[in-house]
Amino acid sequence: GTRRVRLVGIAAGLAARQGVPAVTKSATPGLKIALVHERFAPDYGGGGEYVVLQIALHLIALGHRVRVVTTGDPAHDSFEGVPLKRLPVSRYRFNLQWRAVAAEAADTDLIHCFSYHAAWPAFRAGRRLGKPVVFGALALFGETWREMRGPVVGRCFQAFEAFLLRLPFARQLFLSPGSLRLAHTLRPARASDAIIAPGISLQDYRPQEHKDAVLFSGKLEARKGVRAVQELARQLPHIPFLVVGWGDDFEEVAASSPSNMTVQRFTDRQALARILGAGRIFLFPTKAETFGLVVAEAMASGCAVVSSAPIEFEGARIDPEDLPGIKHAIQALWADPQRCHACGVRNIALAQAFSWEHHMRPLETVYREVLGHSPAPSLPPAFPESRKPT
Repeated sequence: GTRRVRLVGIAAGLAARQGVPAVTKSATPGLKIALVHERFAPDYGGGGEYVVLQIALHLIALGHRVRVVTTGDPAHDSFEGVPLKRLPVSRYRFNLQWRAVAAEAADTDLIHCFSYHAAWPAFRAGRRLGKPVVFGALALFGETWREMRGPVVGRCFQAFEAFLLRLPFARQLFLSPGSLRLAHTLRPARASDAIIAPGISLQDYRPQEHKDAVLFSGKLEARKGVRAVQELARQLPHIPFLVVGWGDDFEEVAASSPSNMTVQRFTDRQALARILGAGRIFLFPTKAETFGLVVAEAMASGCAVVSSAPIEFEGARIDPEDLPGIKHAIQALWADPQRCHACGVRNIALAQAFSWEHHMRPLETVYREVLGHSPAPSLPPAFPESRKPT
């Protein structure tokens, strides 16, 4: 569920570290954009809230006028300079709030919404107003919904996900080639589909001189593979494991983990950056992922990566259900510090592609195209096809 955390550094710190105020003004005339998402900082459910916040901050820095429509306490009408309209409803009831979204978006040029519970009200609002709606798929789970929510409720969420993907948005944006491929199993491919990888706070991530432990970070749920991490720690008692996470199962996971596995609460991304810098291997056996922000952050921190995330990395690409295979990959990297270091160095180089500047350029191109401000240039390649890592 939603929890409120201190997103330390998202204030002036984020702007300073990422150079947000120094971004060159856009060549596109300043647009009025409504961003619609089911949660917004400091309310936090995962990486999606970080992505939407960064898009808002960078759009403003580029000279666009942005207003975010979301859920929460209406008294909180801004966050770090981003104007907000918070509706006092749950994120599930947000699906019914299309009239409120339309009222807030009436004087905008376009609406940019995100999965899941902001997509339907934004789509209906756009239809009513005659404005283009861009959809960003921050999450796609497919059949993994059934494991997450059970066979009955999970099927309902799975059907809802497919329903959203079939809506005729002006554009649908995906975070990785793997995410787009999953979408194409749920509805036919469209020429307007685009892949734009998100950015990370590259200045925050760097390797430390002493790197030890196998790290995992994420929501402590079945989809992220936390039970596999626990079992691997039990089978590899000579290797220290460190888990940084959050979620309803935190206390149970902490209590049931073996003695060589330390479990810490996630507090903010800056604290996580320090931990990632001291890790030798980053383990992330996720069963469904659209990108894997934390994998990119671990790469920028110089970790070798053992994961199933749909981005390019050095280390070992694994099947999240193949526990013996994952164990072998960890053992091989742990026993070979030189190879582990070389993977980390290569990952630092690969991670440099994940900057917010690289994200914003193609995003503005999408905005120009849907508004007919062009003939705009075709989208630059924002995410090269992943190769199988060595």
